[in-house]
Amino acid sequence: MKQKFLIAMTVLATLVVSACGGADATPEISAEDIASTAVAQAWLAMTQTAAAAPTATPLPPTFTPQPTNTPAPLVLLPTLPPATVGVMATPTADCVLIPEPEPKGAQVNVEFYNQADSSANLSFGMNFPNDKNECYAYSFTLGAGDVFPARVLAGCYYGWAWIGGTDGSIAKSGDKILCLTDANIIYKILITAERVDFK
Repeated sequence: MKQKFLIAMTVLATLVVSACGGADATPEISAEDIASTAVAQAWLAMTQTAAAAPTATPLPPTFTPQPTNTPAPLVLLPTLPPATVGVMATPTADCVLIPEPEPKGAQVNVEFYNQADSSANLSFGMNFPNDKNECYAYSFTLGAGDVFPARVLAGCYYGWAWIGGTDGSIAKSGDKILCLTDANIIYKILITAERVDFK
């Protein structure tokens, strides 16, 4: 085995030496090559010098004292009687709140069908509070072709979906209100590239 290896190495060494052409060949450098190398070295030196130069730092501004404040003359306005404004007895809930884990109001079953060609980020929000003064906006993410079952508060909703991320389209229910009030029905909501509507 060693003998075959030595023979192979000898043949390889012979080929390498014969390929070099012996000691007769001398490399020749043209005047253009020498000039190009000199120009490249000069540019390198200039670039390194410019990079090492300190940057110009602006001088700090000189201190200029500010004028002293002179109080404006006080003008007395006539006093007005307090305004009588009707105040609602119960405050209206904000309809963009995140849903509570255990809502007080009645809930309904709904299935969302994403028939857009891409993923959909759906905002499904109530138009007005229920009888327990709850008013939430649900958020769901559906892949293309997904069916997503959920339980939401009974009420009337709007639908707004971003299809395919920031470069995609916006699907919405528009001026149509989607009312889900019967707990015995599974409501089916269809999401397309343009609409959020009943299926």
